Amino acid sequence: MNELLLETGRGRKLHMVASGVGGPTAVLIPGGGMSAAFSAPLQARIAAFGRVCSYDRAGLGESDPAPQSLTFEDHARDLRDLLATAGEAGPFVLVAESFGGLVARAFARLFPGEVAGLVLVDSAGEQHVFASLDLLLASSRQQFAAVRLLRPLGLLGPLMSRGLPSSFDAQQRRRIARVVNRAQHWAAAMQEADAYLATPGDRRVAGGFGRLGDLPLTVIAHGKPFRGPHAPLEAGWREGQQRLAELSSRSRFVVAERCGHGIAQEDPDLVASEVRLMREPLAASAGPACY
Repeated sequence: MNELLLETGRGRKLHMVASGVGGPTAVLIPGGGMSAAFSAPLQARIAAFGRVCSYDRAGLGESDPAPQSLTFEDHARDLRDLLATAGEAGPFVLVAESFGGLVARAFARLFPGEVAGLVLVDSAGEQHVFASLDLLLASSRQQFAAVRLLRPLGLLGPLMSRGLPSSFDAQQRRRIARVVNRAQHWAAAMQEADAYLATPGDRRVAGGFGRLGDLPLTVIAHGKPFRGPHAPLEAGWREGQQRLAELSSRSRFVVAERCGHGIAQEDPDLVASEVRLMREPLAASAGPACY
């Protein structure tokens, strides 16, 4: 496993973790406010059969903050620059969670020749997320209020570490505890919500981030409903996931019956198996890859 902190050409350094051998490379795009540390169990499973990269968006984890708020397109350009600087060869299988789904969709629209397929893991769907944006932002503000209370007391890291699913080992839990205790991380997490606010009206509808033609697409939806502050988002979520599956003529729709929204953390074996299912025919058609 290689950890890199690379200059992207925008005057900032971004952190990447790369492991495994064999293309097409899977690129893990975490959910809102989440660093690569939260992708560690999934990355380990994918690395057993292929090349996989995870990364920290601007300000999260080990990455430098951006001087201003970024749009989804800005995040997509950051990711492309990082992959190019790291020498990772596309086209890529983008594996994106929640907020990260819109980053992946922006990437596919801006750089279609660099995408071999998408695995959207309970990803945000435009029509639903923007219709529910007030609820989403209100629930996020509740979470950040708890962070502001717990972090100075030194309680945030231990609480989050203990609350992680069993897929995380002790070392991974310690790393997350360190990451979430950084003020910079939470400032960046709060700033990420500005990407929703900066999205123009014509992209806030179903398919607004672009349709996918015959690009291989897997949509994985949660089976257990949202709880806590995010509970109001449950209404219409499954329908939004089904609309995502309709974006491609080569799509697969999967329900993670035992999981809530954090599918990649709760059942990384399921997500890895779907990545492998997509990757194998792509790898066979592409021939051998060198790294």
